[in-house]
Amino acid sequence: MAAPIVLAAAAVAAVLCPGAVAFVDTGTGTMTSTVSLPGDGLALFAAPDGRVVVPLASQEATAVVAASGTVERWRGRLFPMFFADFDRMHVVLPGELATLSYPERVPLVRIPLPFATGARRAACSADGRLVAVVPPGPEGASLTLVAALEGGTTTSVRLGGGATALAIAPAGEFAVVATGRGVVEVAGAGRPRAIGTLDVGGEVRVLGITADGRTVLVGTARAGGGEIVGVRVDLAAKAPLKERFRTALPGAVAALSADDDEVAAVAGDGVVVLSADGKKVRRKLAIDGASDVKLLPKRALTAVPEWSEGRTP
Repeated sequence: MAAPIVLAAAAVAAVLCPGAVAFVDTGTGTMTSTVSLPGDGLALFAAPDGRVVVPLASQEATAVVAASGTVERWRGRLFPMFFADFDRMHVVLPGELATLSYPERVPLVRIPLPFATGARRAACSADGRLVAVVPPGPEGASLTLVAALEGGTTTSVRLGGGATALAIAPAGEFAVVATGRGVVEVAGAGRPRAIGTLDVGGEVRVLGITADGRTVLVGTARAGGGEIVGVRVDLAAKAPLKERFRTALPGAVAALSADDDEVAAVAGDGVVVLSADGKKVRRKLAIDGASDVKLLPKRALTAVPEWSEGRTP
């Protein structure tokens, strides 16, 4: 791995809006910049160098956006999974899990997957060792766990239904999936079936996990609003999933992002910033059309010098 260049950064969240990415200072709740996209984005991914990767809806292309306003365009849609190795990313491609260099996108490792198409959902642990993939189509009632950095061994876990949301613990001990209107299941490596289930009520829209790995954050939609339901995971317990708290939000929860200091959620007509455990609302930001949010790394890491031709000026 190349030696990192460390870039200082403030507490910033990137918010996906129609045709643009807004960058917000989460400490003050002020919008610092808005960068136009060459089309609407499908999702946001926070890159280790402080930029965001946005696969585009109407084009076979991906935008890489910096808060400074620069936009780089990649050919093809990529839905990257970033992890601790700042110069790499995992990507699910048809029939395989690939590890590519970042930002050059040079294939480094290819691991065959037991299905020929792409993925409905995918997530990886913070160290990149474990990747969880929800297959598309009828196979979506299962979860494929891949030892991405240790030989590429794959394990299939049977679920109680088709997965609509997915998250994986930072250290890779477990993955959680939403498989019904209010049902959450937990799966562990080496287990052929889900270990436990919990019905949290409402409609589960998104799943997240706090940075310390102690709490699953279940974002729901309910009549008149939404909630974040905090769920404890204990794989050794008789009931592995146990509800701990509920935090009411002004609308259905569409996206979640967590780091060591805070949680950001898209809810209703904007973004809500919460405490790191997801229990306490700190501030609400009105952002029209917000659909996704990612907290950016406070210490951006890159192997590419600012003056290099590999970075957009």
